[in-house]
Amino acid sequence: MKNNHNKLLVIIGATGTGKTTLAVKLAMRYNGEIISADSRQVYKGMDIGTGKDLDEYGNIKHHLLDVVKPNTEFNLAKYIKLANKAIKDVQKRGKLPILAGGTGLYAQAIVDGYDLSGVKPDKELRKKLEDISVEKLQKKLKKLDPDFDAVFNKRYLIRYIEMVKQTGMPVKKLLTKQGSEYDSLVLGVEFPREIINKRIDKRLVERIEKEGMIKEIEHLHKQGVSWKRLESFGLEYKFVSQYLCGKLDKNEMIEKLKIASHQFAKRQMSWYRRWERQGRKIIWIDKYGEGNTAVKGWLVG
Repeated sequence: MKNNHNKLLVIIGATGTGKTTLAVKLAMRYNGEIISADSRQVYKGMDIGTGKDLDEYGNIKHHLLDVVKPNTEFNLAKYIKLANKAIKDVQKRGKLPILAGGTGLYAQAIVDGYDLSGVKPDKELRKKLEDISVEKLQKKLKKLDPDFDAVFNKRYLIRYIEMVKQTGMPVKKLLTKQGSEYDSLVLGVEFPREIINKRIDKRLVERIEKEGMIKEIEHLHKQGVSWKRLESFGLEYKFVSQYLCGKLDKNEMIEKLKIASHQFAKRQMSWYRRWERQGRKIIWIDKYGEGNTAVKGWLVG
């Protein structure tokens, strides 16, 4: 890793594409450590539902998993601070930092150098927006900033509305620094949609029937995490919570979760394509060999 002290390898892709598997293989090959770019894997106890797959890391050191308890607020600003600290620590020790995960906003924030430190939280505004649906929040943000609409996470929508209202400036101008802090290579793992959907469905059934996802969510609630808070994490936590509260039967829960997960994967890809249109080069691959070739050329280039 000599002469590559500022390198950052980034692995993105929709849910179910095997990002962690690829990251671990490349970490083994290039003396790397993995920094998670997943907005839900930061929470302790949320393992099966978020697909943490801790056993898969083996002896590879990983960062930004199990950072806070589920009742603790965690936002993009905190992620940026912790991720940059972890990346620099890995670089300082002569290893290759590998940022891997499906939260496009987290990956883009690090690669493009987002800075949210200048806008303070507005608790009163947040309280007013908290009970508004994602769809209505998207419309509100669209009115305030017509060029920034590819956001689907409620907490981020509220934060962006807050930022634009306080400053009167568009989100992109508020978030992006001039230039990036790292020499980044971004690999995107991509498969045809029908393959991704089949993988999602298979993994979902395994998590419910074999891995104990329902029990995990029951346990989180018994530990003091409210149903409302659990639903706010979306997907598995939303629909399993509704099932446990008697709002859905098991078959309804599974079918709704499959559909929502397929839609989520589609939205993830929309984010990455948008990032490409903004000028970020993403090398799309579907196998380890292609990724290995790209990384090898980048490191010696």
